[in-house]
Amino acid sequence: MAAISDFLKIPKIDSCKHLSSGMKYDSFTQWAGFLLPGYDELKSRPAGSVQDLAIRKDFNLYTQTRISSAHDILLLFCHAISESISDNVKLLNGTVNVDFLSKCKNATEFLDIVKKICEKYSDKITVRPFLGIDTSNENNLPLAEMLLESGLFGGIELYGTKFIEMPEKFLSLFRTSRRMNIDSRICCLGFHFIKSREEIFEILDNLKPTLLLNPNMAVNNESLGIIKNSKLSPEIVAFGKNTGIKVEFSPAPGLSGNKDREKNLVIRDFAENGIPLKLCTEDTLHLGKSISEFASDLCNEGVFSVEEIGTILKI
Repeated sequence: MAAISDFLKIPKIDSCKHLSSGMKYDSFTQWAGFLLPGYDELKSRPAGSVQDLAIRKDFNLYTQTRISSAHDILLLFCHAISESISDNVKLLNGTVNVDFLSKCKNATEFLDIVKKICEKYSDKITVRPFLGIDTSNENNLPLAEMLLESGLFGGIELYGTKFIEMPEKFLSLFRTSRRMNIDSRICCLGFHFIKSREEIFEILDNLKPTLLLNPNMAVNNESLGIIKNSKLSPEIVAFGKNTGIKVEFSPAPGLSGNKDREKNLVIRDFAENGIPLKLCTEDTLHLGKSISEFASDLCNEGVFSVEEIGTILKI
């Protein structure tokens, strides 16, 4: 059995953490001063289900309601970063949601928060901020492009499910990221609802992201043909190699029941086919795992050996 301590001692990268939900529940309630209604129900909801998305939306609303100043946002982000430091994370790709701009006096104050979280713990960890864009709010797209021009961000992250309906609305944002030579991430939860693999390929061809978060989320959509005989289909492998796209995996359960193991084994298949991958916490508040805990789980489920995980974790 691999112990959490086996990985705690390794200086590591967390390739994706949402700083507004990047801490465990006790830490969040310490910041918030209240308990989250419905938190106990979260673990019983299949990831990506209507109920799961509704609870997460409620949590975000509670967080936004609690914030009354830029200082509140800074303290929230500091809780997330402190937990990464405790896990011996040395490089953190931390997503800052553009929605928090509405809680600031102006864009300068928002950007000052980003600067401060990068500087505050710089002797212990390198925070590489990503700008998060909720695709259900198109009004934030011009704001996001304006914020990117500050040069503070190392990447963008597109999440939600609306981008699959009209991906052309996000073309300009991805072109800006390429012009600035920064990363661009798509959360693959949206692909969970697509019925055609060709449609996914078309969206990725047009937007040209550099990172895919949790591509195994689509494994249980049999019509996509992601898996053949418990292996990634040759078309998926070829697409990954031809585009040079990188993949990231969090503890998010893409499947339920007895298919969880199959979902995890798919993670290994990406690595065996030479597609670069990293591990991440994504939303610690919702998923409840540090990088070291997630790494231990993958080893104990037989997905990777301790040595293999050690290589994946390295910066």
